[in-house]
Amino acid sequence: MDRFRTMESFVRVVRAGSFTVAASQLGLSRALVSRHIGDLEARLGVRLLNRSTRSLSLTDEGAAYLEFCENVFRDIEANERAIARTRNEPSGTLKILAPKSFGTTHLTDAVITFAKAQPRLRVSLMLENTPYRGAYDFAERGLDLVLCFSTMRNASVVEEKIGLLDWALCAAPDYLARAGKPSVPADLSGHACLVHVDVAPNDSLWRFEGPKGPAQVKVRGAFFSNHALALRKAAVAGLGVTLVPRYCVVDDLAAGRLVPVLPRYRVSARPLIAVYPRAPTTPRKVEAFVDFLRTWIAEQDFQRPTARAAAE
Repeated sequence: MDRFRTMESFVRVVRAGSFTVAASQLGLSRALVSRHIGDLEARLGVRLLNRSTRSLSLTDEGAAYLEFCENVFRDIEANERAIARTRNEPSGTLKILAPKSFGTTHLTDAVITFAKAQPRLRVSLMLENTPYRGAYDFAERGLDLVLCFSTMRNASVVEEKIGLLDWALCAAPDYLARAGKPSVPADLSGHACLVHVDVAPNDSLWRFEGPKGPAQVKVRGAFFSNHALALRKAAVAGLGVTLVPRYCVVDDLAAGRLVPVLPRYRVSARPLIAVYPRAPTTPRKVEAFVDFLRTWIAEQDFQRPTARAAAE
């Protein structure tokens, strides 16, 4: 016999003061409700109800068991309401993994703002450089969301474009004074280039849109890193030409520590992508953060120099 159903029948009988009324409320036969109570007493080994032809009364054991049953039902209802509320109000823990450079310079500000607006939500921001087409085991790592600059092309995850971020081709003035200024993309093949790895399928193939249409060049790497801020630092030190997100060099460009290279050629903006496990229903906490971040990104001007220097 279903233990929960027998407990429910017992509570209904006590509250209704009648097997017949309780059976009607439960949509069961009187005989089945009577059997529930009998099975419950047999399992517990005590009498719960004193029965007469005209009335029912609780034994001491019945009164204690009634209190137990009602506590169980209250706990079940409270937990079900809490679970249902998560569909409308974000709660629990949201664990985000994002690239170090973007997380250090900008994303942390967005996450802090989001966390302040969601007091029922505990937010965890993990910063590491996510590899291109990385195979993330969301369950094993406890991740809810990954932010990256490249598609994973994996049917088990959902990818949503959050916004577009500009990239900049730049170098230090002293490097260009020594090595000369390239005038067309093909000239970069003879320069020392600082290459951002794990961002595109072929990190050393740089693509441009110019006066005569698209152009691409296979560059010769002099320094490689999966951290845009490390490439920024190498470029400022005069190590070579780099292609990095504009947000991490905007202050250097404004201050003249770095200067644009090939200003007549444009580098295509790259998307910031939110990736999360595919499921029949997306958790409300993930939906809320994706919606917030998309709006936050749209309101930012990443080309404007900041009041603080770019993070080292």
